[in-house]
Amino acid sequence: MGFQMNTDYRNALVSYRISMSLAEDMLLRGIISERDYSKIDRIIAKKYGLSLDSICCRNPLLSRPVRGNMSLTRGGDIDGTDD
Repeated sequence: MGFQMNTDYRNALVSYRISMSLAEDMLLRGIISERDYSKIDRIIAKKYGLSLDSICCRNPLLSRPVRGNMSLTRGGDIDGTDD
């Protein structure tokens, strides 16, 4: 039997991750500082009732622009020229 996540918790977690992905984008673009990002993290986690100690918090989906198999700032062209 698999792990079943509570619907309310899942919704809160998804909302938190979406908000933090926007904050991470602002951080990577230099719009906000690391300090601002940390403040936003605490505020958003509190808003959605999540603990910052959770494995789901403070673990970015992509940790840095140079990690992973593609750039965070470049994507494929709609015509497929960047594939």
